[in-house]
Amino acid sequence: MKVNEPLAEAGERAREELTTPVEIVEPETFPEPEEMYVDARKWMKIEDVVAVVVDLKGSTALDYKGKHANTSARLYEAVTGCGVKLLNQFEPQFVDIQGDGFFALFHGEHAHERALCAGITLKTFSSRDLVPAIEETMSDRFPKTGLKVGLAASTLTVKRVGTRKTNEPVWAGKAVNWATKCAQKADAHELIATSKVFNQFAENDYVTHSCGCVGGEPAGSISYLWSETHVEALGEGNVDCKLLRTAWCENCGDEFCQAILDGKTKRDEVTKAIAA
Repeated sequence: MKVNEPLAEAGERAREELTTPVEIVEPETFPEPEEMYVDARKWMKIEDVVAVVVDLKGSTALDYKGKHANTSARLYEAVTGCGVKLLNQFEPQFVDIQGDGFFALFHGEHAHERALCAGITLKTFSSRDLVPAIEETMSDRFPKTGLKVGLAASTLTVKRVGTRKTNEPVWAGKAVNWATKCAQKADAHELIATSKVFNQFAENDYVTHSCGCVGGEPAGSISYLWSETHVEALGEGNVDCKLLRTAWCENCGDEFCQAILDGKTKRDEVTKAIAA
């Protein structure tokens, strides 16, 4: 098999690609995959896109080729199938499954709110339903697992790349990459958001403070929910992020989720608790 000739051809093409400008197009709405360019040297630029990345803890410990192959397949069916169905409730503009994880892109009206609520819903599913189901149905020797969630936002450019029959959208920009790094840093059932995303909710009482319930029952104690964390992989000046460990309350979750989606931000009980 000849390798030097195709290497030389690829090198020449790489030099040509690097020195030839591409055209950037700004679509009026978030493009569907079939609307994205394939052959033309055109990329679509989309501003203020929020990425939600979901990673599965411990997936590298699974034996894909050995006795755990069937177990792994069932787990991925449960994770991706249920996870994407939950995501779709929040109307993402794009969803893609990548191995044992997946990501979604949110854009347009209430994009940050929809993305955050989707992320909290997925981490709640992980702790409340997914892991208990795994523990009930799989071996005790199965690796400890759970969903890890990352959120980031940025401008993205996109084009479909690949062979004509299998070309897929490639998203260039920080949002997906940084959300992935946040998810990788998180532990099971945790959500890490970049400062840029969290700052959208820094004054939102429905996001920053608890409902006051304990175990789904009203207890009257309201607390701040987020803690500081560092994601070193984001690079100097960007490592400061916010970590959320709590899930939707079984008693108040529906109300809080809808309030966030509706753009509500203030709760009298939080104002009183802060003033006390």
